[in-house]
Amino acid sequence: MFGFLNTAVLFAAAAALIPLIIHLFSRRRVKIVEFSSLKHLKAMQRRQVRRLKIRQLLLLLLRMLIILIVVLAFARPTTDRGAVGSHAAVSAVILFDNSVSMDRSVADGNLFELARKRTHQLLETFGQSDQICLIPLTAGGEESQRLLTTVAAVSEQLDRLRIGPGSADIERGLESARRLLERSQNLNREIYVISDRQRSSLPGNEQATPTELPVYLVDLPLEENDNVGILSVDFGGQLIQPGLDFDLQATVRNYGADPSGDRIASLFLNGKRVAQTDFTVDAGAETKVRFTRSVSTTGFHSGWVELSEDRFTPDNRYYFAFNIPRSFNLLILGDDRSAAYFNLALVPDQTLSRFWSVKQASPDDLTGIDFAAYDVILLAGMPTLPDRYVDRLQQFVKRGKSLFAVYGANTDVEYFNRLWSEVTGVSIDQAVSPNPSRAGFYSLGSLDMTHPVFSVFGFEQNKPPEIKFFALPHIRVAGAARTIMRFSGDRPALVETRFGAGRVLTFTGPLSPDYSDMVGQAFFVPFVSRVAEYLASDLSTLDTRLFAGDQITRALPVQSPVNYPLDLIAPDSSQFSLPPEETDGLLVVKPSPTDRAGIYSISLLGQEMDRFAVNIPPPECDLTAADRDQFAAALQSEDFRELSGGADLAGVIASFRYGRELWQMFLWIAVLLVAVEMLLSRGKPSEE
Repeated sequence: MFGFLNTAVLFAAAAALIPLIIHLFSRRRVKIVEFSSLKHLKAMQRRQVRRLKIRQLLLLLLRMLIILIVVLAFARPTTDRGAVGSHAAVSAVILFDNSVSMDRSVADGNLFELARKRTHQLLETFGQSDQICLIPLTAGGEESQRLLTTVAAVSEQLDRLRIGPGSADIERGLESARRLLERSQNLNREIYVISDRQRSSLPGNEQATPTELPVYLVDLPLEENDNVGILSVDFGGQLIQPGLDFDLQATVRNYGADPSGDRIASLFLNGKRVAQTDFTVDAGAETKVRFTRSVSTTGFHSGWVELSEDRFTPDNRYYFAFNIPRSFNLLILGDDRSAAYFNLALVPDQTLSRFWSVKQASPDDLTGIDFAAYDVILLAGMPTLPDRYVDRLQQFVKRGKSLFAVYGANTDVEYFNRLWSEVTGVSIDQAVSPNPSRAGFYSLGSLDMTHPVFSVFGFEQNKPPEIKFFALPHIRVAGAARTIMRFSGDRPALVETRFGAGRVLTFTGPLSPDYSDMVGQAFFVPFVSRVAEYLASDLSTLDTRLFAGDQITRALPVQSPVNYPLDLIAPDSSQFSLPPEETDGLLVVKPSPTDRAGIYSISLLGQEMDRFAVNIPPPECDLTAADRDQFAAALQSEDFRELSGGADLAGVIASFRYGRELWQMFLWIAVLLVAVEMLLSRGKPSEE
């Protein structure tokens, strides 16, 4: 079958008529010369005109044919088969898996380096006229940067390629390859996949788009999956304080088909190995490895849990970081009698205050108080405040600070429901009785022992000591608010909710001695201290679920505007400048790059402002490979072939390609016709 790859050029074939048009408009008449005897001249004129017309006609046809053949050559004539002409040009896209799972050891060496070597062998099968594009499957480059280019350019790109963050996105790579090749005009259009065929990275059947383009899988020397890796590290939502033990639990999974025994797990804290234990884990199972340690100072701390080495080392470490504030500032606001008890519970003696700086103020003393200077604000008895101060307090919580709201006997129900119901997640249906009877009482009932406030108390059957409340308001808990402690009769006692970026705890019982004996119980002081510590601590610093390649946003504890760029220090000690941004009154940064696992630090003018840990995505720990049929089905390729490791790539690929291009032959014909035209035009006789 005969066709053209560049059919748009065929419109230029009309240019072949240009010599004919020029000929028609430039016909010249024979010059008449008077002579005495015309008998012999007339006969000679007829012979000369006949030869002239034949030569002109030949030149006209040659010129038209030259233009036509040149146009056809640029239209790239092709045939599906045949012995004449050169092989049809190729447009190929190589999808290269540079995900973390490729960074493992096999019998022949590192799998990533073996894949790079195999890809260089593949590039040698292409010619200078072929167009190639290399797409890393974990790269975040824009589509506009992906262009078909030369073999030499792709070879240089391959040499620079490194292990990327995250998992391989095969579906995105296939879609990019299809878009590129749809714009190509070469007869052969091919997609090559160099991957470990990781099962967890395959697109679902409902996601992949079927393709008619041929897809070639370049085989790699994969081996049995016997990997053991760390899935997560969990602090259990506990509050970490200097000098007190905390628990750390690592979840380890065996992805292999055989049990793994005599493995060693080590805990590193602030760069030093501080604990070590051995463990075993069954095939395909998980186990928990626990450590108990303490730190002696406040500030930032970081470390990792590390397993003994195996063939896949990236998941043998799991990093973590946390911050213990050097001091806590708390403001007690209100005229309720409970305010003084809260102050005494937190700081019984100013000489003994280690972590708390407590200020007590009445609603009349708010002028000049900067709420932003405090970590926690306690509203004792929910005092009635002017709306402008209520708005400032709500903004205080929205920006990430904490509020402890305590109901009082004098709380204005209408005021509370209008301004504080949305913030606390609590609505009051009926206020407490002004004259409580002591004939009966409520007591503290069930509580959530998994919550950080109560996890240290160790009450039997989740019940605190008997504490009497002689009267309680009728309240409702709405929205996403969570009740973590209840009174007897299943009435909510302590309610937690989020408001913006901050946390709010609401205690719904009045604490003045006329209504309760709680302030005289031994439970009161540790309870208030624990609530304050929980609200002041940023438990989000214990969140170890940030992964390489994620879009990460960090809020910094800076109140004043920052006019200087911040510095991001990566795990390899390289530094990057970060522009600060302000969002809802918070100073936030979006650290980049975070494409490798490890500990990152953000500093301002040399002072460390934040520290966080980044780990490899958990799916990358599972090295289980899909078989070839599963891989082909996931790609939904109608023309799927495998290039085995020992095959001659050039010979195998050539047997799959088809088509001959004739443009070179057409150009040689045009050159030959130009030479003939020059010879004919040089011997042209005079037309006079």
